Amino acid sequence: MSTTKFIAILPQPTQSGDKIQIRGQISNNAKEFSINFANEVNEDPQSIAYHFKWDIANEMLIEDYMEDNEWINSKETPFDAFDGQEFALEFAFLDDGIYVYLAREDGRNLITHFQPVSDFQLIESVQVWGDVEKITLLSFSYK
Repeated sequence: MSTTKFIAILPQPTQSGDKIQIRGQISNNAKEFSINFANEVNEDPQSIAYHFKWDIANEMLIEDYMEDNEWINSKETPFDAFDGQEFALEFAFLDDGIYVYLAREDGRNLITHFQPVSDFQLIESVQVWGDVEKITLLSFSYK
């Protein structure tokens, strides 16, 4: 994976009912990017509660988490809905896991659900890695 492109420190601990929206633009000829909910703030976290990777080149979503700098429990799901250079995602934190939605002008569509091992409240930052040109929106909606 490429170097870290963006890091934002969460303004408060994440709880059930909270949402994080992120929009951005990928690079020309992008192959992949990921959104990471890290239990640390630094650029090379050893613990990531949720790793959402969009492998555009292989039309695949990859989800897992990291403990002690080791990726665990990787789940791959075929997904080919990437259209253009813009992305808009919403991460909804609920009691039974993280729901990820693809946000579009006509609404939002559920694309995956992940049950993290660690508590949401341990997440300290959201990080974007990979072939991303810029982040155009990051919003936090706390319950």
